[in-house]
Amino acid sequence: MKLFGVEHRPWPVRLRWLALIIGAWLLALMMINQYLAPAEAPQGAVSYHLAGDPQLTAEIREEWKAEGFAWGYITLYLEFIFIGLYLTFLLALTNHFLIDRPGIRERKAGRLAKLLFTAGALSDMAENALLLIALANPDSPQWPLAAAMATLMKFTGLLLGAAALLIVRAARRHPVTPEDWHPEQKGKELR
Repeated sequence: MKLFGVEHRPWPVRLRWLALIIGAWLLALMMINQYLAPAEAPQGAVSYHLAGDPQLTAEIREEWKAEGFAWGYITLYLEFIFIGLYLTFLLALTNHFLIDRPGIRERKAGRLAKLLFTAGALSDMAENALLLIALANPDSPQWPLAAAMATLMKFTGLLLGAAALLIVRAARRHPVTPEDWHPEQKGKELR
């Protein structure tokens, strides 16, 4: 199948395994998230991540306390591992797309994608650290707001990184070796 007029290059085994592990980890986080969905936070941990309001954060925290407070900590700690996994995957995927794109613009877009993915992952780590601090200090109003800001920076970095990766993917591909050329090009070369 061609995407943007480019033949699909099969993913290496490492990328496939990373994608499988990330999918399994995400499924586990979603299952844990089911235990963290009180009335004040219908999306569970996601509602807590985006709360920003100290009063809403305190309500979510009190509801979690009533239902088993440990799940809030567990999901935040497990997300640190998830962040490392998805950052490794995104950087490896960017490298995979850059294999046969030797142009300067493609390389710059690839470096920008890696930088944005890294910034998004670091913002995600900061968000989780701020949320852990907010759980430990429920009376402090600045931690939920700081965590919401880190969440916005995370989504901005990851979305812009994905856009840069799309530019790299859409860039014209140059064959690395003559075996990668299309058959119709081989016929023209022989004439």
